[in-house]
Amino acid sequence: MINNIVTAVIINFQTPELTEYAVRSLKNFYPDLKLILIDNGSRDNSSDKLKTLVNQFNYIDFISNRKNIHHGPAMHQAILHSDTDYILFLDSDCRVLKGGFIEEMLSILKEKDSNYAIGEIIYMNKRGFPIKNKTSGFPYIRPVCMMLKRKHYLMLKPFQKHGAPCLDNMKNALENGLLLKNFDINSFIYHLGRGTASKYGYNLGIFGKLNYLLNKLKL
Repeated sequence: MINNIVTAVIINFQTPELTEYAVRSLKNFYPDLKLILIDNGSRDNSSDKLKTLVNQFNYIDFISNRKNIHHGPAMHQAILHSDTDYILFLDSDCRVLKGGFIEEMLSILKEKDSNYAIGEIIYMNKRGFPIKNKTSGFPYIRPVCMMLKRKHYLMLKPFQKHGAPCLDNMKNALENGLLLKNFDINSFIYHLGRGTASKYGYNLGIFGKLNYLLNKLKL
């Protein structure tokens, strides 16, 4: 039973209407799946709205952060808080269209111990910007809909405050012989895209601006 070995994670920042849709669509197909729902320091009424979901559905563990610690650190927080072998991340602007994807992703990860994470693989440059040239880039799974093995994550560099929060973690995984597995999520998940970032940006401060500039200069 996947309910005993997989925990889902959804992180909200001031888009409770999107997050509620994501939660309801996931629970529609997986009503007994454990879910860690994090409100990441919202300054609107997100926390109150999301608390109502805890009363409507089973197995939701709600965490309300006092400040926005950013997406990568909140993902790290959820992994430390969880108690299952596998963690499924689902973006708050996703809608689950049909079930079966958790079972398929889990089956692939179980094939080899070195299979670390699964989702849609793209390629990033060293600064975390997408590129088309696979030979000069790093394989990367955006945490739009991504599953990983918790035990391996805990041995690697943690997710970071970054536009590509999993980049250093996944580079570190590959350096240690672990594998990223590709999975077509589009048959199962509708992703609005930039549901939070389009409203509030990434809020990465001077580091983000510098990283963007250096990328433009190809440095």
